[in-house]
Amino acid sequence: MMVRFMNDKDFGPCPVCGGLTANVLFTTKTPFSEFRIVQCEVCELARTFPLLSDKFLHINDIVNYYGVGATRFIPLVQKVRNRITRLRAKHYLSFIEDPVQTPKILDIGCAEGRLLNAFLGYGCRCWGVEHPSYPSHRFLDTDRIVYLQGDQQAVELPEGAFDLIFLWHALEHMDEPQPIMTRLYQLLAPKGAIIVAVPNFSSMEARIFRRFWFHLDIPWHKYYFNKRSFEYLIRKNHLRIIKMSTYCFEQGPYGLVQSILNALGWPHNEFYEALKGRRNHRRSVYIVIQFLLVLVLLIPGFFVNLITASQGRGPIIKLILKK
Repeated sequence: MMVRFMNDKDFGPCPVCGGLTANVLFTTKTPFSEFRIVQCEVCELARTFPLLSDKFLHINDIVNYYGVGATRFIPLVQKVRNRITRLRAKHYLSFIEDPVQTPKILDIGCAEGRLLNAFLGYGCRCWGVEHPSYPSHRFLDTDRIVYLQGDQQAVELPEGAFDLIFLWHALEHMDEPQPIMTRLYQLLAPKGAIIVAVPNFSSMEARIFRRFWFHLDIPWHKYYFNKRSFEYLIRKNHLRIIKMSTYCFEQGPYGLVQSILNALGWPHNEFYEALKGRRNHRRSVYIVIQFLLVLVLLIPGFFVNLITASQGRGPIIKLILKK
């Protein structure tokens, strides 16, 4: 059902810096409504307007977002993601300053707990937080991982306890980014690290493809950060950037290819939805054509991603933050 909103030019204060002036960059339509992408003139945070509530989104499109199977993606794609996840866990353990006998890991927006499952192999204790509507039957290793479903700011967690906190492609989904970072600061151990990944709104792809950009993902993505807006966000929370990169092997090259497919006129993210098991069998021939295009474009996409990331214009901002 299409949701209609008043054509309101008052976008309200920026949730990061409090700025009161914003520019409309472009508009786009989804099955929900017509949306505008507006950008704060002060900190450059971009946001989806109007902002649909979390409750509305998950009630109306939960199957479409989470996929239809036991996992979000088809088995072959899931196996590749599992391998990348294990490598990620090993890599980020090196950012714990002092040797910890049993590192404590917290993943906000943990999905089925695949990253936490990888950390179990390194002797870690793990906690995961997910949205109340997430299908809990997907959770992995429930006897060894503590899963909490609810408001990230309200769930009970030990303060100052976590050596690594992950906010991996989760912050852009949340209604209020500022209180979330404040809460994570409270939960972080004195020498711990917060690992954040969000789409980069200053990337080459975002600027070229605009409403066709794969990582726009309206209305699920509510906020779009760049380096400037993220610096505003962490400055208020007494955090500092230890390392920053805009290269992402997992999502960078594919995001470029899917953006190209979108711009060529194929139904928005159709091939990506097929990877989640949501395939219209009447369009199977078109899916095959898109698959062939993906094969042709993926390797050049890797090189483009390397070049843009070397200039700070890659599609994903990854940050390591400490107190």
